[in-house]
Amino acid sequence: MEQQQPNNSRGFREAVLGRCFVQTCTERFGDGAVEVIRQRERDHLDYDDSETLVHGVPVGQIVTDTEQNGTGTMQPSLEKRIPKMAYYRNNLTALSQRYNLYFAAYENRIFVYRPRSVPKQTLPREPNLIFATKPDLIARRVGGSLDETFHHQINHIATGFLGREEVLVSVYDDGSVFVYYTRPIAEYVDKKLLGCKGSNPVPTYFFADNVGRSAWGIAVHQKSRLIAVSSNRHEVTVFAFGLYRLPEAMSRRRERSDDSHEQAVLRRKRNWRIVIPLGIFGNNIPNIAFWDDDAGLAEKIAAIDVRGVVWILDIWRPRTKAIGIPPRPRRNNTGWGIALLPNDSFLPAQSTTDMLGLDRNDILPGPRTIGGRWIDVDLGLANVRSHPAPPTRQQLQRARPFLFAVGNVHGGQTTPPPPLPGNPAPHLAAQINGLPAVPAPQTPPLPPPPEDDNSSSDDGGGQENDENAEAAPLLTVTNQVVLPMLSGIWADDEDDPWGEDEDPAGEGGNGVEVALVTPDSLSEADEDDQEPEDDEDGLTPMDLAKLYPFEPGIENEGDADSAFIDEYPPQPPRFETVYYPHRGKTYISPRTMAGCLHFVQRARSPNINREQQDAGVLEDFTSRCCILRTDDSDIEMFTVPSKVNHREEGIVFCSNAIGWIDPQVGLMTHCQRLSMVAHVPELSLVVVGSALGRVVLLTPTRSEDGVLCLETPVRRGYRIDWVLPTREDEKARRRPDCGLHGIAVGPVPEGGATGGLLRSDDAPAPSPATRRYRLMMHYRDHRILSYDIGRDERGEELLIF
Repeated sequence: MEQQQPNNSRGFREAVLGRCFVQTCTERFGDGAVEVIRQRERDHLDYDDSETLVHGVPVGQIVTDTEQNGTGTMQPSLEKRIPKMAYYRNNLTALSQRYNLYFAAYENRIFVYRPRSVPKQTLPREPNLIFATKPDLIARRVGGSLDETFHHQINHIATGFLGREEVLVSVYDDGSVFVYYTRPIAEYVDKKLLGCKGSNPVPTYFFADNVGRSAWGIAVHQKSRLIAVSSNRHEVTVFAFGLYRLPEAMSRRRERSDDSHEQAVLRRKRNWRIVIPLGIFGNNIPNIAFWDDDAGLAEKIAAIDVRGVVWILDIWRPRTKAIGIPPRPRRNNTGWGIALLPNDSFLPAQSTTDMLGLDRNDILPGPRTIGGRWIDVDLGLANVRSHPAPPTRQQLQRARPFLFAVGNVHGGQTTPPPPLPGNPAPHLAAQINGLPAVPAPQTPPLPPPPEDDNSSSDDGGGQENDENAEAAPLLTVTNQVVLPMLSGIWADDEDDPWGEDEDPAGEGGNGVEVALVTPDSLSEADEDDQEPEDDEDGLTPMDLAKLYPFEPGIENEGDADSAFIDEYPPQPPRFETVYYPHRGKTYISPRTMAGCLHFVQRARSPNINREQQDAGVLEDFTSRCCILRTDDSDIEMFTVPSKVNHREEGIVFCSNAIGWIDPQVGLMTHCQRLSMVAHVPELSLVVVGSALGRVVLLTPTRSEDGVLCLETPVRRGYRIDWVLPTREDEKARRRPDCGLHGIAVGPVPEGGATGGLLRSDDAPAPSPATRRYRLMMHYRDHRILSYDIGRDERGEELLIF
């Protein structure tokens, strides 16, 4: 292992960086690959990259099927062998956490590779498996948000565990959701590599569904056997698979519940679809995460919308309000990534340098808000070794992100933010919807006063401008909350995203308003935001007593790990019941195609409840976990504001951690987004990737007593260990001038493992000092950069091999 030993100390044991391994597109596909890729980029910029579609997918795609196995067909052309990439999506690559498998999503296809030669992680020239999907009738009716013609393209893929079985989840722009088991994929690849001549059926998905609009966020819960998917319907859909035994912890929770619907879904004997909408100010949701209770079972959903608001949503408990935690006050808050970090993922810290990676005197003050005092650690970026674009102290001190104050959130008077230069609405709408940028006017005009304060969006995405219009509260810990709103910019209009209604402040205006949201405002909510009647969704209310006879004798058999069905179902499960926690009602799923179409196209039903979520549960989470939020360029760490035991704590944030990358080509115009977040609890590590082409490695840190910063205790924070590729890697031109297609993090294969496993099932659990992970950065020119990552014997030093 080659390592570059540091010449100076940062005051804590940081990462040791070694060699970066590169696999270029020429090495992956052969001579001529560079020109094919460049021509595709030119075609895309010239709007000349359309394809001939049949049944919603391109003609002549290469896929793996049983008839092609073992046949000597003619070698496809280079143009066919190099897959095309979708633009402006989420993370499109993943590594299996159990098998030596690498997944890369291209349009409607997923390519499966078995990496070779540790630590280079070289991919073979030909994929080991290619499987593709086609849109069904529902998906064709739903359509897409990013591509009006070819809408059946993947937005995001991720791996996770449902019990003992690992799954691969893919979600699409037309709302489609497909789930595969990785075990049959690994078995297929093994047989193919061994040249078995017997039957080797191509794996297929075991579950498929549709969430009604463009799907983005994915979360998989192992212990509770849940898959959650977020969408542009401003809601999260949780697919809860049927249980044949109930874990003891879940049984205790069911016994505490006094609601029949909550009891039924907790003891579910069949498959449930749980629909959880955001509050009325919610919007498109790029990423989500599960929030566990103290027994490790899923309790809530944490979702981030494109405004940067983090929403805390009850999965089981009925008729509770959605808690919204706004971002710190700035001009533009485009939320992208979220992770929930338990205390055992944090390394202990004894000093400010240990905790935040910089000296106490270098900390810059931020505003005071309800949640606490914001602690700006931007100056620590200058200390990151081999940072590819290190900011200078003078630059950071001149360019402060706080452009307006929050004001007196308890007193009522609030100073509105200054107008933004130009008209950012088209540019930001393009960034969210993946459309070509619209140039801003050269002379920034002042926004005219709105002529009509009563305008609203028909689909619930717009904002009310009437001073008497009411809305659901974004925080439950105070009576008043100030949240800067970009009116209309974020409205998700499916017919015309460039319509006149998207700029409510008038042509050339900035569309910026400050919304004062109070809990008392719910009593006079606008009619458009009222939840529909039961029959509007085309669903029939359920008689739980008839549908769910309960046999108590089988309830508590077995432990939590064996209490669920792990076998492959003989056919894709059909979700027979629908649960709306915000209504506290359960319905029978539609059985006809017309009913299914009506259901996925139903009107939005935001959560306008006033009942508080359990304060004790929120307090317990605050003591056990922390929330990591990312937006275009910033990383924030905070806890849920506590009303029970409020104490001011420092909220750590870092602006522009990856440094500035000049988007020299139009394809990178809308790539400034920290949308790829991977948590590696075994290494106490969080990997944050930007679509611009860089990745941040940060270590969560905590101090029981708190480290005093600006007279404010900081009990949990993070330090940035590395920004990849390093300065040396970029000088060597290892990072191409294009964005990231995806990042993937997973364990490195261990010696002695068979059957494609990363480690043998009977092997002893590795210690943090011996466990190594691999990070693969997949660029849009098909280049891949690979690093191996580990911790030292004390679990403090992050090693990059």
